[in-house]
Amino acid sequence: MTPPTSGAAAAASGAASSGRFDLVTLDLDGTLLPGDTTFAAILRDHGHADFAQETDQAYFDGRMSLEECFWAQWAKVQPLSLADLHRSLRKAAWLPGIGEGVRRLKEGGVRVALLTDQPSTCTDFLGRWGLTDAICSPVAVKEGKQVSIEARFDKLANLRRRLAEWGIPEGKVCHVGNGTNDIPVFHAVGGSVAVFDHPQVRAAGKAWVEKPARLDDLVDAVLRQHYDGGKVESSSHGPQTR
Repeated sequence: MTPPTSGAAAAASGAASSGRFDLVTLDLDGTLLPGDTTFAAILRDHGHADFAQETDQAYFDGRMSLEECFWAQWAKVQPLSLADLHRSLRKAAWLPGIGEGVRRLKEGGVRVALLTDQPSTCTDFLGRWGLTDAICSPVAVKEGKQVSIEARFDKLANLRRRLAEWGIPEGKVCHVGNGTNDIPVFHAVGGSVAVFDHPQVRAAGKAWVEKPARLDDLVDAVLRQHYDGGKVESSSHGPQTR
């Protein structure tokens, strides 16, 4: 089925989507930032590359929980100014074409938001690409400094809180992510796209894209479900319907 060409007008006017979804949520670490995290990118740029690698590896090996890794790295990230954070994030290896991909989703009549446990001071950086909605860990800022954070690690609980505010049913959401903490969201929402090749994450997703070259490859998988509801498998860069 060919997507309608009037999606841009619908999105601009706030009209409801003509497809299955009203909201698409995008994971940040490992998805929009392939093979990396926002904290690691920031820490490397400020002379803490070894620390970032050691703590990330401890998490991957099961020697640290997600929360323990987060708090250890946050202790070094918190003292940095907003300007320092965004200067470092400009140097990160982002998935190409984020702005274009977000625009395509909005032209399809859906709202687009980040869904991550990362701080709002980091997610704000992606506003340059049209990602101005973020379901994340809010940070209190005073005079350009990060004062405190309300860390929110449960993605599904955080999503449900925001859906209640926005009046969107879970079945009208499509989530894109690469981590095991995305799996509960995949099971709860109406559509999902697993990214890269973690076997449990891949099995949980309704679609899978192994090696996206651009955000457009993930958008293609979302829009196939949005308009057709098809189960999607992956080629090397983009999705295939099976």
